[in-house]
Amino acid sequence: MMECCHSVIDDVYRRCAMNSIEKALAVLRALTAPNGPHQLADLAERSGLTRPSVHRILQVLVQGNYAQARGNGLYAPGYAMSALVTSGDTSDDVARIASPTLVRLQHETEQTVHFAVRAGDAAVYLAKVEGDKPYQMASRVGMQIPLHCTSIGKAIIAEFSPAEVDELLERTSQTEQTGRVLPDRDALRRDLDGVLERGFSIDDEENERGVRCVGAAVRDSTGSVIGGISISGLAFLLDLDRLNELGGLVRTAAAEISERLAQRDAGAA
Repeated sequence: MMECCHSVIDDVYRRCAMNSIEKALAVLRALTAPNGPHQLADLAERSGLTRPSVHRILQVLVQGNYAQARGNGLYAPGYAMSALVTSGDTSDDVARIASPTLVRLQHETEQTVHFAVRAGDAAVYLAKVEGDKPYQMASRVGMQIPLHCTSIGKAIIAEFSPAEVDELLERTSQTEQTGRVLPDRDALRRDLDGVLERGFSIDDEENERGVRCVGAAVRDSTGSVIGGISISGLAFLLDLDRLNELGGLVRTAAAEISERLAQRDAGAA
């Protein structure tokens, strides 16, 4: 009886002693265990935490794209987890799935093509296919990009509510890197409304002077936006009319990648 009491006390102490970071890591370890996706009860058992605690942590992880709610109470690692382990190649499963479409889009346009996923308040490049030009973009796999002034970023946040956009801008630095960033939140909101109408976004030298980009959102099996793809090139070669022409190709390519990711998720369920 005494041993049982000591065991209970030790267990309670262990749970109380865990700080918030340790709890989040425990949930992440449980989330990435084999044979997923996992039920909430399984994650609580694996992590040693209560179901309410695990649920609260999961909501934060889902919001940042580090966890994915698959429906029916199932959870799996989110696409931002791929960004954490990116090592500069395309061996990652998500980038591998997107690769054929990215390569085809590069061949069709001769411009540099990127694929990035949201990781909290930024996006991270998982793949890059260099254009057939005598110059190279300064981007690289593993590089973080802001959400409010890049084509991939704006494709990601286009479905944010006005309050969510405001909260994002409050949390992140809005450095005027080129002097062409949209001047205020109302202008950004109007731009994002246009993204929803067209199905693609435009970066008109906002993130890097002399470079224009057009992007579109990539979705998971639930329809949630998890990242985006883009075409990038020098501004004097890609005027706004040309970007609008390329927008349809980018939108179609993003839908194709979304479908492949959905098939992958369905196969893992």
